[in-house]
Amino acid sequence: MPYTVAVSFEAFYDNINLGGDHRATANSRRDNVVAKLSKDFSIVDSFSTGSISKNTALHGHADLDVMVVLNWSKHIKNKTPTQVLQSVRDSLAEWRNAVRKNGQAVTLSYETWPDVDIVPVSMTLNSKGQVTHYNVPNSHDNTWIKSRPKSLAAAIEAKSTECGGNFRRIIKMIKHWNRIHSDYLSSYHIEVLALKLLSGNCDATSWEVHYFFDRARALLQAPLYYDTGFVDEYLSNAARAEVTKRFETANSLSLDAWFATHGGNADHERAIGIWRQIFGNKFPAYAS
Repeated sequence: MPYTVAVSFEAFYDNINLGGDHRATANSRRDNVVAKLSKDFSIVDSFSTGSISKNTALHGHADLDVMVVLNWSKHIKNKTPTQVLQSVRDSLAEWRNAVRKNGQAVTLSYETWPDVDIVPVSMTLNSKGQVTHYNVPNSHDNTWIKSRPKSLAAAIEAKSTECGGNFRRIIKMIKHWNRIHSDYLSSYHIEVLALKLLSGNCDATSWEVHYFFDRARALLQAPLYYDTGFVDEYLSNAARAEVTKRFETANSLSLDAWFATHGGNADHERAIGIWRQIFGNKFPAYAS
């Protein structure tokens, strides 16, 4: 049983991590989706994206995202995002499906994990015929959102090389914290915060987690731009204020927990109790 903070964090990570290699399942589900849609759509490209493919997913809280690039002139030209999403739903009418709550995907349900979030997109090319970005439908306001998922995945991989394996671990820990504290932030938002905040060696887990809570507060108080647009446009003023308050509390508690083991006497029992306040019962209780 855990009796030091370091051992506790290892056990905590094991409790929340989606372990294993899910590429075979992801590829099979992607191929299945393409086969289903191909009867009604001309598909230019398709690929898996989202937290599973980037290895930033939580156990029990991740679906597979599949971007399906549709022929623009045939399926997207002169159509609204809502109409494009509805056309995908109609194509999948004989299977269980629903528009995802963020209004950007159609979720196809399977009997076994994972379900698949299908994101129908078009692509924008530069003068050399290279893809500059994909256009994601947002049915909430009938706009198209610029997205570069492959660029984000590459950035996370590069940062993980720079910071070590703990980079992705810390992302998952913050995602878990977010989920049990009202789930205000999107997965994408947390990943961008990690890219902005973390650098160098991230092996000192407890300090890096505190550092994230501390430095993220400033980035939550003003619009945050990354790559092709603002990542936090979905936050209302009230939600932004609430999530900032939760970060303030987590920052204060995490600093107390860190000092409990680094401020003189190493009181691991007290520190573990505080970390458990922050992360809930997935963080193991102290045991001597």
